Amino acid sequence: MVGDFLVDGARIMARRRSRGLTRRILADLVGCSEEWLRLVENGVRPLDRLSTIMRIAEVLHVEDLSELVAGRTRLPPACDHPEPDEVGNALLLPGRPTGEAAENVTRVRQHVTAAWEIWQRSPRRYTETRRRLPPLLSMADRSARDATGADRETAAAGLTEVYRLFTALLRSSGQYALALLAADRAVASSAGSSAGSSAGSAAGSAAGSAAGSAAGSAAGSAAGSAITQAEVAGVLVSLGRYADARRLCLAVIDERPGSPQVTGLCYLTAALAAAEESDVLRAEELLNHARKIGDRLGPEFALEVDVHRVAVAVRTGRYARAVRLAADVDADRLPDRDRQARHLLAVATAHAMEGDSGAAMALLWRIVEGCPEELRFNADAGRVLARLRAMDCESTRGELREMTRITA
Repeated sequence: MVGDFLVDGARIMARRRSRGLTRRILADLVGCSEEWLRLVENGVRPLDRLSTIMRIAEVLHVEDLSELVAGRTRLPPACDHPEPDEVGNALLLPGRPTGEAAENVTRVRQHVTAAWEIWQRSPRRYTETRRRLPPLLSMADRSARDATGADRETAAAGLTEVYRLFTALLRSSGQYALALLAADRAVASSAGSSAGSSAGSAAGSAAGSAAGSAAGSAAGSAAGSAITQAEVAGVLVSLGRYADARRLCLAVIDERPGSPQVTGLCYLTAALAAAEESDVLRAEELLNHARKIGDRLGPEFALEVDVHRVAVAVRTGRYARAVRLAADVDADRLPDRDRQARHLLAVATAHAMEGDSGAAMALLWRIVEGCPEELRFNADAGRVLARLRAMDCESTRGELREMTRITA
């Protein structure tokens, strides 16, 4: 019987910590509240639902339930968790030795800046970034632990930027649970840094947030922690936790009323969350707030608002409106491949949903010209391609086969 399971909350806590998960992250992945999990871990509240026990075991990669409960009970094969890839392992097992020699804080910062440049510019940005991230995390983590004196803040800022890069890559690849973990760790590491990193401007412009350039100008400053929290909200949107994302954004706005970059970023992310909830009026209200901030921050942030108007229209099913709005957006002015791809894929989605497969294909070819890997690894690209294949349009059937061959 389910009631016979005697779960030791302290065991859950120990296993969670050994995996490097915060209580909030585990609660999000299990689908419960952080407060409920705290009560379970502290032995205040019993856990006697088998489905919840097994979900916790799955998230914590526990195959033998004897690690959590009395008695020896093995999970069924369906709950076995696939092996994480190298990037996932690096994130789940921080501090794992890699054989890399220790380097000073300045050198680590240079490596971080170079990694962000690859993510922003390289036509092989997915494979190159995946190759660099595991040793880079080990290097930055060691630097943050070993740094002393004035180097402490700079080293912590570098580690924050590495976790933000993890967040950007994993979110774009559709690995949202791991992206949430990376974003949460960025928040934790940024709390230990009040000084800037020169990687901040590069990181901000492509960190997978709603308004990366705004983030860049503030990353590593006192607003850095707030920006990483806003990026957590962005991942929550990807995970379908729209109300949580909106609440987090508004809480950050209340905490940082004097920071226009952070406020603008949060309004844009909250607008996407409202759009996913089909709250058109609220989404437009939030976009208008962001637009007023954009008038003060300049044309680059104003462009971000225009891009998000298109995205909001797509997410609320107003595809014809999205196409009209996109006509006034010059995607070439977007400063990095990540935001260019995100925008072009949103417009391609609008065309596909309107039945214009030719226009959607033209946008996909434009993406392929800049980064062929985008169609292999970008989760949004996969959804657009699936939509076009489902349309089975004779005029684009051959193009889809050719695109598959090129990007394989």
